[in-house]
Amino acid sequence: MAKIAWTGRHMKAKNLELSLLRTFLAVVQHGSMGKTAAATKVTQPAVSAQVFRLEKIVGHRLFTRNRNGAKLTSHGELLITYANRAVDLNEEALARLRGETMRKRVTLGMSSEVALIGFPATMKQFRSIRNDLELSVVVAAPDKLDALLKAGKVDLAIGDPAFITKRPAAKWLVPLEWATCKDFEIDQSRTLPLVLFEGPCSWQDQMLHSLRRAGWKWRVTFESASLDAILAATQSGLGIAALPAETIRNRNLVRPQTVNLPAPPRIQFGLFRTATLPNEARTVLEIALDSIFRSDPESLVA
Repeated sequence: MAKIAWTGRHMKAKNLELSLLRTFLAVVQHGSMGKTAAATKVTQPAVSAQVFRLEKIVGHRLFTRNRNGAKLTSHGELLITYANRAVDLNEEALARLRGETMRKRVTLGMSSEVALIGFPATMKQFRSIRNDLELSVVVAAPDKLDALLKAGKVDLAIGDPAFITKRPAAKWLVPLEWATCKDFEIDQSRTLPLVLFEGPCSWQDQMLHSLRRAGWKWRVTFESASLDAILAATQSGLGIAALPAETIRNRNLVRPQTVNLPAPPRIQFGLFRTATLPNEARTVLEIALDSIFRSDPESLVA
């Protein structure tokens, strides 16, 4: 039987309580005490009190508070990895003790534009190769992916590098083309109706700037974070959208031929990963993702 030695130092040590670590990670993910309280259905003072208790145990401030929410301090950044490891180890230990089979979980975060590039085929390929890995996908706005990465809520993320502070492991450029339904007519003397992605989007900002510079007046007729909604709006003739060539072919859309529109920009995607991602999962996922994004030999950015 294993012998457990308790020393005076161990008895006096303060423990990092799992409930406090979970609250800490939730604040990192949501970006503020108020948003965390709403998401976890507790009061904001209760969230603040738990963070304060954790800071007292650690002996350092973990967040600085301002009008924009809660920003991590250097000690907060350091705690993220340990907090995730502690929570994951707790779940693993309970599963083993209860005789449950633990499947390796991999969480992929992505912005909604990623779905434009034939992403479902990649997931099918991944599952066929590694059915022992449990894959889940989180779709979030590009600026939210950064918080998810910092909180360790995703193992891999694909999104706009302009909104993510981590250094990307790889970057791709995906060309876009204008798309409309078959019977849609564009009148150069009238305002151009646009179907856009909702939320922060650096490539859309470039697109609107190029239209303005070319002398086009435009108005937003439909805006959504849902790819299906974007495609449905374009197919029904609500406006013109910028989409990848593969999407245009597969969705019964056409490229407008008779108008002098400026070329839409390329979408830049970055691949971001955490240190906790299993090597075997990272290899399979990155190969599958690279096969999609690099269908254009010019797409890889050094």
